[in-house]
Amino acid sequence: MLIIKAEIRKKINKNKNKQLRKIKKIPAVIYGKNKKNININIEEKIITNIKNKYNLYKKKIIIKINNIEEIVHIQSIQQHPYKENIIHIDFLYTK
Repeated sequence: MLIIKAEIRKKINKNKNKQLRKIKKIPAVIYGKNKKNININIEEKIITNIKNKYNLYKKKIIIKINNIEEIVHIQSIQQHPYKENIIHIDFLYTK
């Protein structure tokens, strides 16, 4: 399993997400049935390095947020149409 460190996103809106992307962080959300949604951000270089090595859709991932670990898998990755930059990631809780 892969381990990725993340930070909680306190403010969630279009402008804040743009600011995150400018400082090379990717906005993301973790969601699932009977669980509370968690809005996070992840460093772009971490995801890019992992994306180049693995098929992320098939990997279970541990997201580490302030000493709390959540086991997830990637539901979707939104990319810029022609720059290949990752715009947003949706993670889904798994067992």
